Amino acid sequence: MPAISPRCEGWDTVLKKMLEHLQTKRPLFRGRFLRRDKKTGIRNGLFIAFLLFTGMLLALLWLFEIVFLDEFYNWQTLHSLRESSDSLVRNIDNVNLQVLADRIAEQRHVCVLITDENMDKVLEAEGWNGCIIHHMSTNDLKRHTTAFEEDDEMVVSEFPLMGFRNRRYDARKFKGRVPPSDTGEGRAMITVERVATSDGRTLYVFLNTLITPVDATVQTIRNELYFISILLVVLSFLMSLFMSRRITRPLVETTANAAALSRAQYQPVSDPRYTEIEKLNQQLVQAAHDLRRVEEMQNELIANISHDLRTPLTLIEGYAEVMRDLPDENNAENMQVIIDETRRLTTLVNSVLELNTARSGLDAPRLGTVNLTACIRDILCRYAKLTEQEGYQIRFEPSADVCVEADEVKLQQVIYNLINNAITYTGEDKTVWVRQLRRGEKVRIEIADSGEGIAPEELPHIWERYYRGHKPHKRAAVGSGLGLSIVKSILDAHDLPFGAESTVGEGTTFWFELPVTDENA
Repeated sequence: MPAISPRCEGWDTVLKKMLEHLQTKRPLFRGRFLRRDKKTGIRNGLFIAFLLFTGMLLALLWLFEIVFLDEFYNWQTLHSLRESSDSLVRNIDNVNLQVLADRIAEQRHVCVLITDENMDKVLEAEGWNGCIIHHMSTNDLKRHTTAFEEDDEMVVSEFPLMGFRNRRYDARKFKGRVPPSDTGEGRAMITVERVATSDGRTLYVFLNTLITPVDATVQTIRNELYFISILLVVLSFLMSLFMSRRITRPLVETTANAAALSRAQYQPVSDPRYTEIEKLNQQLVQAAHDLRRVEEMQNELIANISHDLRTPLTLIEGYAEVMRDLPDENNAENMQVIIDETRRLTTLVNSVLELNTARSGLDAPRLGTVNLTACIRDILCRYAKLTEQEGYQIRFEPSADVCVEADEVKLQQVIYNLINNAITYTGEDKTVWVRQLRRGEKVRIEIADSGEGIAPEELPHIWERYYRGHKPHKRAAVGSGLGLSIVKSILDAHDLPFGAESTVGEGTTFWFELPVTDENA
């Protein structure tokens, strides 16, 4: 393929040609890199997880019961010898020591031999036939005690039993189920511990036990494990199948029902079984409800904005045609109508942009000290022409100037939108009240109208995007109808408390609070 320079062609063209080359020239390469990875379903995943868990348990069981059985058996034997030797050492001066030695030999199958420094026997007890320490010579016994010259810890040693067994016995010479011949695997364990008596003598405590070959035991356990393993695998397969279906069934139903969310519908699972799935279904039901309401609000917003756009566009078109067809109508008054309606359209578009910017959080507040009282007075001056021509009354009588910490531009936007909303929905008296109430370290701004009020069930939703309530739409004298959403976004960005109180038939009061900084600033 000829080289393509990015300087001559755009990157989209380069990538497109490379993709076409791969699809036509290298189908194997294409299939290897363009195919999607297959995902395992949750039901299969749980089923495999249960089986793997059972396999891991079986592997551990075989490991400890077969592989490490010999080592564990040796450790247990040594531990038993240590306990027996410790009991004899602690009771070395007891007159009933022989009774204790006999009991240990009988119960634990241990041979006991206590000698003096010359290896002369002081006490003995046999727990099994063929005990090694009772057949050892004096030199053999002394050889076991030489380690005490440097270390007083217990001496432990092991011996093969081949030299101590009857080597003339051969199981092949007999018929039937006879004892097997010695294989040389049998071993005996001997421990020696030195102890001083109360009369100053030094005695040696010899213990000897047989480390029985565990082959027969291992074979027995292995046969049991075969049966247990097969049983566990079958039970695990059935349990995995049952549990995977039981756990995933509500999830599968939830996933299937969630496909209807694109139509703003959702039917909850009848038997969720688990708390998390029940909560998920509740959230999906709420999501479907919210989607329906958002869709209704969007349709209503489109209708309202269409209404707001249609009127100024109709006026602009009408006045423009009149000025074109009738030269006498081409005057400053008609031009002013076109300019006013164009500004109204600009206000509507800017309000939509302001709402999106405020909700995106891209325009962070720039905090500074603001004279709140002076700010409100400046805003009310903008309504002077409206109050003069339309007959509206905006009453504001603060007791003193108050300064707050806020973004002055955004604060003006909040007050402007709330006053505009009050003017839009005030009553026949056309009166709006703006109150500034000082409460300790905070100041509360209230903007009230005398309109029809808002029903209690609608009051929690008035701040939501696209929401206009169920009252007939009234085209605002000033503004776009998106003011409350902008107000909420700005106050949330400032982390300020705000709200609305309304009584049907008496009007609505919107309020928000700001922390006071320096009243005399």
